[in-house]
Amino acid sequence: MHTILLCGGSGQRLWPLSGSIRSKMFLQLLPAPGGGTESMIGRVCRQLAQAGLDESLLFVAHQEQVALTQRHTGSNYPVIGEPYKRGTFTAAAFGALHLLAAGKAQPEDIICIAPADMYADDDFFRQFHRFEAILADSGAELLLLGTRPSSPSEQYGYIVPSQEDAGGYAPVLSFAEKPDKVKALELMREKALWNCGVFAVRLGFLLEHLERLELPVELTALTAQYPELPVRSFDKEVAERSTKAVVVRHEGEWSDLGSWDTLTARLPSQVIGVGGLWGECGDSYLINELEVPLHVIGVSGIVAIAGPEGILIADKKNANMIKEILAENERRRQDCP
Repeated sequence: MHTILLCGGSGQRLWPLSGSIRSKMFLQLLPAPGGGTESMIGRVCRQLAQAGLDESLLFVAHQEQVALTQRHTGSNYPVIGEPYKRGTFTAAAFGALHLLAAGKAQPEDIICIAPADMYADDDFFRQFHRFEAILADSGAELLLLGTRPSSPSEQYGYIVPSQEDAGGYAPVLSFAEKPDKVKALELMREKALWNCGVFAVRLGFLLEHLERLELPVELTALTAQYPELPVRSFDKEVAERSTKAVVVRHEGEWSDLGSWDTLTARLPSQVIGVGGLWGECGDSYLINELEVPLHVIGVSGIVAIAGPEGILIADKKNANMIKEILAENERRRQDCP
């Protein structure tokens, strides 16, 4: 099995530390096992190596992030650069065609596609070893990995499975993309799982989807078409169209750490950088990449984040609003003559 790790993402939800070039996966903030800190992508590489999955890794990044990806992976794995960001389906196809063109994979081989920016326990990655056998046993064309929700989150997509069989997997009944809280609670009652964005398919199955979309199944030809390609999601183009999909349930820890609320829960300290929290500052966090000090006095439940791109002071629960604010600012900038 070949594992393609996708390094996309706009970097807006963890602004101002993340941006279009330095996505959240590159933030060196998570506690490392031997002391110090590590990035999300560094943590994923370490866990994949521990699970014995590091012999067949391929990273797909935007061309402007290739050097950064190589640095955070220790230059131990191949990294290829997309000329443009065109969504998870296109990135997965780009990686698969690279393996095909290099003679490293054949149409009958299994390709696992996963995001590089996830936070999970070690057992999550050990599940990958089961994918080939489950695809063969189930006769499915697509396998997904889902995890039991810990809350009715509106930030994740959901997979609704039928009853799990003795093989440790279940047919997929339906999908729900980032529902509101009422719908999320209903989905949890239906035993729905969070969609972890991990897929396993036969390479030939992916080639068939490219042909259906009248796209080239040759790397050079697909690369030449990149400027005109629309953004395509793997979920919408493949998963939601599949009539023979199965899901494997992960019972342990998983998150994409896509908000300041979830990320700060994993930080080794409430204060990182120059400055401090003073007085009653329960559940507040300060991260300062600047040389000037940043101080918070007597304010609880906030994040105070300072970096070269700006400063963010926000209630932790509402900090995700920064994504909409940045998008609106960008629209205004483009509208200005």
